[in-house]
Amino acid sequence: MGFFDIGLFEILVILAVILLVVGPDRIPEYARKAGKIVRNVRRMTGEFSGEMTKALDLDETVKDMKSTAADVRATMKGEAAELQETLDAEVREVKKTLGAEAADLAGTVDASSKELKETLEKEARDLAKTIDAEAKGVKETLSEGADEFKEALDKGAKDLAKASEAVSGGAGKTKKTLKKKAAKKKPAKKVDSGGVAPPQYDGAGDTG
Repeated sequence: MGFFDIGLFEILVILAVILLVVGPDRIPEYARKAGKIVRNVRRMTGEFSGEMTKALDLDETVKDMKSTAADVRATMKGEAAELQETLDAEVREVKKTLGAEAADLAGTVDASSKELKETLEKEARDLAKTIDAEAKGVKETLSEGADEFKEALDKGAKDLAKASEAVSGGAGKTKKTLKKKAAKKKPAKKVDSGGVAPPQYDGAGDTG
């Protein structure tokens, strides 16, 4: 195998054709040009190979970066899942703890409410008994006062009736006495005054 996959026979044929076409005098000039062309082709081929190599290296780098990103993504996904599980477990624990504390608090509040209710009911019963006792005492006191006042009124009415009877009896005796005195007095003498008798005084005055 030769240059550009051309065999030795093909190279000889090409040289023979060039010799016939160009001639032996111009072969060195064309050889130099051919060498220059070959060098340029090699240089371009090398640069192209370098660029291809860089491109291939860049592709490898990109692939490595993609692989690394995928690994990082998978790692972060796994860590996120673990973190989510941890957070869920902590949330469940917190809920469980809060539920137990809420239940304890509810029990304490219920017990306190029940005790307060019993205390208030007892105080209400005691207050009702006290009010009933005081009301009963006030009622008895008022009843006794009313009885005493009624007795006093009855006694006053009786005393007033006796006094009225006494006054009525005294007035009757006074009238009888005055009548007796008037009957005992002598009649007045007649005075001759032209046939008109003077008025007589009966001794009763304005009382009768």
